[in-house]
Amino acid sequence: MTTKAGLGVLLSALAVLCSAPAALAAGEPAFGCGHVHTAEAQRTPYGPNGGPPPIAIGDSTMLLPIPDLTRVGFDVNAKGCRGFKQAVWVARDMRNRGVLPRLILINSYGNGGVNDDLIKFALKVIGPKRQLVLVTAYDADTGEPPAPDTDVLVAAAKDHPEQIRLLDWVKYSLPHHKVEPAPGAWFLPDLFHPNFTGAHAYGSFLAQVLPGGAPSAESEGSDDGEGTPWWPFALGAAAIALGALFLLRRRVKS
Repeated sequence: MTTKAGLGVLLSALAVLCSAPAALAAGEPAFGCGHVHTAEAQRTPYGPNGGPPPIAIGDSTMLLPIPDLTRVGFDVNAKGCRGFKQAVWVARDMRNRGVLPRLILINSYGNGGVNDDLIKFALKVIGPKRQLVLVTAYDADTGEPPAPDTDVLVAAAKDHPEQIRLLDWVKYSLPHHKVEPAPGAWFLPDLFHPNFTGAHAYGSFLAQVLPGGAPSAESEGSDDGEGTPWWPFALGAAAIALGALFLLRRRVKS
């Protein structure tokens, strides 16, 4: 990518997120494939004696929704371009450190797919007393619904009904699978990453696996402003999405 083209991508990201108070420095954004982002839950869905909050492990789909996920009660570990096996490695590391919670949510098969062996690996890692939540995704390369190997997730949920739960984000969000200025749009221009509205919907949708679901509007309004800041995740997610679009168009033209 030339300097001029790279600057254009970053300026486009800033245009999408004109309210963001900072710009990205030159080079790879901090939200690129090599950077892990973690955040702690702002509430404890299991109560003070129920153990650590559930963990949401994902790829760049989770970057913009990080504040929404922490608000509803998830700890978050997100990384751009993360595959399913890498997500399970995160869970394995947490188990080895004795901090793996009772519920593990994974949304990271849009980059590289998933197969039966990886599902078995995930179940072996978490053990029989924990629950695995899987989330459907759009195709990371095309934005088309759903991502390849979604049938593997569907079959896994049917084969292990007591331990695996499937959340069909694609089905739920499909009526809003469009970009602004289209009314009701939930996605950035790549049709893979959610926009601000989509991120809020994503967090609330995933919260259905938690006790009590998503917090009420009243409790959300009581935020003291010291939670996870939204704008760095917004800027990074938009830069990734627009950068991917640029590379895809360049590849098609060549």
